[in-house]
Amino acid sequence: MGRIRFQYRALHDVVIAHVDWTLETEQDVAAWEAEYAAYFQSKFSRKVDLILELSKFHFNPSVAESFARARAQVLSQFTVRSYRVQQNVRERTFMYTTSARRGTPANHFETIDEAIEALLADRAKAIGTVPPGKGAGTP
Repeated sequence: MGRIRFQYRALHDVVIAHVDWTLETEQDVAAWEAEYAAYFQSKFSRKVDLILELSKFHFNPSVAESFARARAQVLSQFTVRSYRVQQNVRERTFMYTTSARRGTPANHFETIDEAIEALLADRAKAIGTVPPGKGAGTP
């Protein structure tokens, strides 16, 4: 079993999830997915951006396929964009592999601040504006 500590940052309209969970069984995967569903369904009536702090997240390869399905479901149902921070090597490799197979988001950042910068840049690209300090000629 595990725990997810959710924090909504209104300034950037983003949820940060600190995930402390090890998925060992199919029941763990179901509980992990239910934790996201319970939070997002109780707090939002829309999809939101999500930053996942994953330094304490692990899964057993025996549940890899069910985890991939649950991950895809959570991301498609509740998020607009998602960003991963401090993901361990095995889990990061799996993320990139399943991203190629399922079309789910894949990225990795060292800090939450780096993920927020990427989020703001992605939002600006989506609406065709340039983030502050990133104008023409700015390195």
